[in-house]
Amino acid sequence: MKRLSVIIPVYNAREHIQRCVDSILPQLKENDELLLINDGSTDGSIDIIKKIEQQYDCVRVIDKPNEGVAKTRNLGIIEAKGEFICFIDNDDYVDKEYFETYYNEISKGKYDLVMGGYKRVTDHKVLFKTNPIQSFWYQLMVVAPWAKIYRRQFLLNHEISFLDYGIGEDNYFNFQVYTKTNRVSIINNTGYNWWFNDASISNTNQRGFNENIDITKLLDRLFELSGNKKPYNYYYVRYVIWYLLFSGKKSNVAQFMKEYKKGIQWLKVKNISVRFPVFSESIKGETLKNRCLINIFILFHRMKSVKIFASIFCKG
Repeated sequence: MKRLSVIIPVYNAREHIQRCVDSILPQLKENDELLLINDGSTDGSIDIIKKIEQQYDCVRVIDKPNEGVAKTRNLGIIEAKGEFICFIDNDDYVDKEYFETYYNEISKGKYDLVMGGYKRVTDHKVLFKTNPIQSFWYQLMVVAPWAKIYRRQFLLNHEISFLDYGIGEDNYFNFQVYTKTNRVSIINNTGYNWWFNDASISNTNQRGFNENIDITKLLDRLFELSGNKKPYNYYYVRYVIWYLLFSGKKSNVAQFMKEYKKGIQWLKVKNISVRFPVFSESIKGETLKNRCLINIFILFHRMKSVKIFASIFCKG
């Protein structure tokens, strides 16, 4: 068995994949592997990663038709040979000693998951940086699969996989982790660099509401795992509101109100009160700015004035 498997789903990443790989390879030990899974790229990415594979024994390339990031990561879990797994996105990169820092923590503590923070970067400029907090709420806030290291056998034993849907595949993945173990360590490391790529899926997939995506289907799957209890119920309120704010900016008022009513109705059916504390240990680590923004929206909701809010907010 290998020590560590680094899994990168590759999709049309010709411009950034070399930088990503170059930040990883110098850190890998003799018993580590880098698994590059081409998800049907059409821009020549496969040629780049095959050339890298020829140059380094620790690199393994898998080429397959386009199926999306969820199925690609799930394949990576199955194909990995390492005791531990790290996920990296193909346009991101990591700082020096990133992997050794995470490996040392997960191996010494017998944890199933170790997570840290990240930097949001572009053109060698840091847009913002997270500050890891020792709280369960921090785990809920940082649900991306990167800036983490997982024990692979734990994932296999509990059949933990990414949800193949147009939204929230990483939320579902980590909710499974959080509800299956408390052997989680949060470390003060921000060595993961999340590249701000204006054309990436994460920045374009939710600009405006997608009629093929029903947020309640994702929420139902998450609720099956967590149930109605703190702090998960606060998370659902936060998620519904941020979904409206993030995706609704490019929508029109009618679309915004349709999604708003759908989300509020879901909360009502699940008996989750539309409230979000400004000060509470339950949401330790949430920024004051976010707390205020969420509560401003809740105020419009309570005043039955969301349509007025939407008429100002929506630009579609």
